[in-house]
Amino acid sequence: MKKFLGILSVAVGASAYIYMVIMTSRGTGEGLSLTTFLLWSMLAWITGFTTMKQGANPAVPFIYAVGATATTIVLLYKGRVGWTYFDSLIAVLVVLCAVLWLTRGAKWALTLSVIAAVIAAIPFIIVTWKAPSSSPIIANSGFFFANILSF
Repeated sequence: MKKFLGILSVAVGASAYIYMVIMTSRGTGEGLSLTTFLLWSMLAWITGFTTMKQGANPAVPFIYAVGATATTIVLLYKGRVGWTYFDSLIAVLVVLCAVLWLTRGAKWALTLSVIAAVIAAIPFIIVTWKAPSSSPIIANSGFFFANILSF
């Protein structure tokens, strides 16, 4: 059952990001930040590699890394470039994850990367709260469902 749920979580996570990339490429990318997705992709890659190093299943983090990277590329193409003070904070957390991985090991890097990903999601949650009609609720629901299945 655990293996089936793991496979299902990967399928749901991949589907959510495929939907996100398609909808972003068809639209303007309004409400989405290239730098935020770039930093999310870095955190997802760190989480994937540290999860793998810990001997756990890195499939969902790697799917998120590929999806966030693809979304970043689409946003770059759309010209949705910008940088905020919040992006600076997340960039510092990404660097700290890399430093922790090199100095303290994968467990510390994994812990901080998950905390950083939650912090990085705050602006997205605020945008969704303020203007739910412009939020990619289908993709967000898919991410939520994939995360539940992967536990």
